[in-house]
Amino acid sequence: MKNTTQFAAGRPLDVICLGRLAVDLYAQQIGSTLEDATSFAKYLGGSSANIAFGTARLGLKSAMLSKVGDDHMGRFLTDTLAREGCDVSHVGVDPDRL
Repeated sequence: MKNTTQFAAGRPLDVICLGRLAVDLYAQQIGSTLEDATSFAKYLGGSSANIAFGTARLGLKSAMLSKVGDDHMGRFLTDTLAREGCDVSHVGVDPDRL
C-alpha cells in the first residue's frame, strides 16, 4: 500500500491524531429522556478529534487525519477543528459517507 499522506514541509507538528470525527448531540432539557427531548446542542465528538481540538487549544500544533461526509455535519467538524487552529488538510471528504 502506497503512503500518500504528506504534511506541509516547514510546519512541524506536535500531535497527529488519527481516528473518528463525529457530531455529539446533547438534549438541552435537563433530566429529560431522549424520547421527550425537543432541542439539542451539537459538539465535536470522537476521542481523537477531542484530543486534536484540546491540544490545539493548548497551543500545540495538532493535525487530524480522518474522513468526513460531504454534508453539513462534515463541514461543522472540519470548521470546528480549523477554528481552533488544528490542521485539517488531511481530513478527506467522502460524498458517499454520512
